[in-house]
Amino acid sequence: MSRKNSPSIFSTLQKTAEHASAANSELVRQLPVESLEDNPLNRFSMAEDEQFRSTLTSLEQDGFLDDIIVTPSGAGRWRIVSGHRRVAAARKLGRATVPCKVREYPDTLSELRALMGANLHRRNLTPFDLSRQLLVLRDELAKAGELPEGAKEQAERLAEESRLSRATVERYLDLWNLSETLTAWAEAGQMSMTDAYELARRKNLYLQPMVEDYVSRAPEKEKEDFPALVHRAVVWAKSAGEAPPARPAPAASRDPIRTVESFSRSLRRSAAQLQELEAAPPEERETLRKKLDTCLTRLEELQRTVSDLKNKLEA
Repeated sequence: MSRKNSPSIFSTLQKTAEHASAANSELVRQLPVESLEDNPLNRFSMAEDEQFRSTLTSLEQDGFLDDIIVTPSGAGRWRIVSGHRRVAAARKLGRATVPCKVREYPDTLSELRALMGANLHRRNLTPFDLSRQLLVLRDELAKAGELPEGAKEQAERLAEESRLSRATVERYLDLWNLSETLTAWAEAGQMSMTDAYELARRKNLYLQPMVEDYVSRAPEKEKEDFPALVHRAVVWAKSAGEAPPARPAPAASRDPIRTVESFSRSLRRSAAQLQELEAAPPEERETLRKKLDTCLTRLEELQRTVSDLKNKLEA
């Protein structure tokens, strides 16, 4: 699937912050709290946890240190882009108005990028927060016609957008394979995330009912240390359970368009990584220079191969 280069979540946030005043004639406004709406694109946790209580205390003592970012929602209403927790704290404290900056976004995907960019730096994000938000991002990319077809390519695109590794994205998305019971255990801290990730892997889905049954039959005394009990159940299930017959590996894709697109993305990603080598320490630069000479030789071979293929296709 061909597409134009799209800005990442973080570049969208930075560009918005740097150019908002010029682009939107941005002014801080005191908007009624009752006119602000929670953003339906937001899937980050709004639990009244320790960080929320810290926000509440800070707001009560020092007021708003940062403005809320909102976007028009029609009929005198405003949709929150950044500041859901601060607005929730203001509601809890009975504040009538909050300081807001109004920004407009060209489309839903741009608004989502800004929302995620404003939240991904939070320290208390859980894997399930990120899992839910990545699903929203995947859905919006699909609606915009910017989502590749293959699962691997989709994970690469989500990684590119969120500045996470592809392996991390895949691990977060795998959490949706957990049963409701196991999800509840993991979110409540009754199961380690290491065990959660292990059970969420597609090849281990058959272990989930075995683990749940093991835990349900355990004596009440063993349930006092629930995470340890679940871990024992996982170890037992993996040793006692019989995995279903392995499915044959899917044949390699023979779709030439997808092959070229994947190859092009790999080259672009490699080029970006190579640019970071400019900061290599002096003692490594001679070795690096020799290896780059080898890279150039191989690139010349690659260029000849690509040119030959292109000429054959045009013949």
